[in-house]
Amino acid sequence: MPHHSILRTVLITCVALSCRGGPAPEGGGAGAATASRDALLLAAAKVALPPDSLTAADLPNAGSPGATLVVTYCTGCHGLPSPKTHSATDWPSVARRMWLRAEWLPAEMGVKAPTMGERYVILDYLTTHAMAATDSGALPPGRGRETFATMCSRCHALPDPRVHSPDDWPIVYSRMERNMDRMGVPRPVGSEPGEILEYLRLVSTTR
Repeated sequence: MPHHSILRTVLITCVALSCRGGPAPEGGGAGAATASRDALLLAAAKVALPPDSLTAADLPNAGSPGATLVVTYCTGCHGLPSPKTHSATDWPSVARRMWLRAEWLPAEMGVKAPTMGERYVILDYLTTHAMAATDSGALPPGRGRETFATMCSRCHALPDPRVHSPDDWPIVYSRMERNMDRMGVPRPVGSEPGEILEYLRLVSTTR
């Protein structure tokens, strides 16, 4: 199931339980129902988590107000995300989802949402250092072009093939496959992985 569908299903369930109080487990009473609702809300916040390997020092312009706020708020539920995880056009909707989830979580979990002023600073930072993206129509020609455009646009904006070197793309691609597994997105199959990597390694040298 695509990760967008997973997110939608979990969030709809969470909102429904939040509004109705949720079905109480047998013999559990209202306290158990609340605990069940809170667990689902936390699960929604933790769908498609970024890896835990990134540190504050790894962020671009580390120590800037934007980087500091990302560390402060984004690590409340999951590992620190890289601004290059999404394109500048994708970050506003991604950040809004995260802030909504933070607002839905009960106060006792200690997860805080940024103020409106802080959100502007965070978004400016994320979009400034976002992944370089391109339109499918602007991709250089080559074998594997259509496979790359189709597969890699399922989760995010298409990255510019020139953002990584030919030697780096296999490492990046392997990381993306692990992300697909975590988000429930089917991996490319058959000859598709080879076509994608062949295309990226070829066109990433084009300037």
